[in-house]
Amino acid sequence: MVDVTPLEQASMRMCLKPFGAAASAIGFDKPLGAYSEAEALSVIDAIVTGYVAEMAAQHERSKYPAVRMPHSTPIDDPYRDSIPPLLENPFADMVGDEPWEQSP
Repeated sequence: MVDVTPLEQASMRMCLKPFGAAASAIGFDKPLGAYSEAEALSVIDAIVTGYVAEMAAQHERSKYPAVRMPHSTPIDDPYRDSIPPLLENPFADMVGDEPWEQSP
């Protein structure tokens, strides 16, 4: 098997029930080579739909919340701790550094 990530393996496992349901509707005793095109497509649809849905769900579960949320602190924001807090006056640390305050 090609290298598969744990996320992909988990998503493949989630396809077993839809695959089983599609195969059950066709009949487990029918060989794969005897499937009609419609039967084969129903199995493919069940597997692909299950896989894509689980991959999307895993992606949604792994997302970070919005970085800027009004009146609240973001949770699990990887940037929050690396940014210094905002000052009320952003120029407060520049006292005497402004060119217009320099004496000639």
